Amino acid sequence: MKIGVPAEGETASRAAHSLAAHPLVEELVIVGPATSRYYRVVDDPSGCDLLVVTGPDAPERHVSHGIPMVWDGPGPRPGVVVWAASPVGLALAMAEREDDPTLVAAAHPALGARTGERLRFPDPVGRVAVSELEVGGRRLHAGGVNGSDAAVMVRSRERSVAIVDDAGFMSGVTLAAGIVVADGTPKPVWEAALDYMNAVTQMGLVMAESAAVAG
Repeated sequence: MKIGVPAEGETASRAAHSLAAHPLVEELVIVGPATSRYYRVVDDPSGCDLLVVTGPDAPERHVSHGIPMVWDGPGPRPGVVVWAASPVGLALAMAEREDDPTLVAAAHPALGARTGERLRFPDPVGRVAVSELEVGGRRLHAGGVNGSDAAVMVRSRERSVAIVDDAGFMSGVTLAAGIVVADGTPKPVWEAALDYMNAVTQMGLVMAESAAVAG
């Protein structure tokens, strides 16, 4: 595939680096105006199979190109074939692979301050004030982190799984990994949960697992 990444800040830049080495990507271009030491910059993304975009209004800004988009936003938009390619989407994809999850949660600086209960995430994130968030008809607990780390975790009766990493790196990887979900049918990342989770781990995120504690 030929992938275009519009030059739109740190998340886009990190996504580009994650995509460059992925076996599905035959060519990666940056959609300018921009300069890049690593990738070819183009003004016109014609010929790209997918655009990987970030930001709340990115679909509206790029839909005129007529190229399917992978987006980190929370829901369907015109032109978007994969959405929720984000830490929140990753948490929901992880939950999709568990039997009867009892807790689904994400903590990331971009989620903003919350005023609800304080939930314990793995170190170094620690306790974070969270509130309930609904995305695509799914619910999870989400909260903002003071610092540069992020975490997603899912608990079920059998086990707890979690990913903790640098927040910027997690945002870039979860956006980039959305390309593996793109098959022409618009969907969120959790509808191809296993493929998506395999992609984020191949791109560098590490999932930890622990057995549930009885009692």
